[in-house]
Amino acid sequence: MSTADKGAVERGGAIEAFTSPEDAQARAQYIESVTKSMPTLAECDYVHGSILVRVSHYLTPKQAAEYEAAANGLRK
Repeated sequence: MSTADKGAVERGGAIEAFTSPEDAQARAQYIESVTKSMPTLAECDYVHGSILVRVSHYLTPKQAAEYEAAANGLRK
């Protein structure tokens, strides 16, 4: 059982919605810059329009790819 807080990305993932695609991209870039030096916080992030899908690094590459495919179907 995870000791992470309820809603933590490491428990599986999260979806964040923004008012613009630029805001979603900026958030993804911020997360990447913060987690780059901390591998334990690494995650896979997919930006689609104004939606950011964040996926835990604990998922297998195949599982993460399934989230990416689902994110590709989101409206922009």
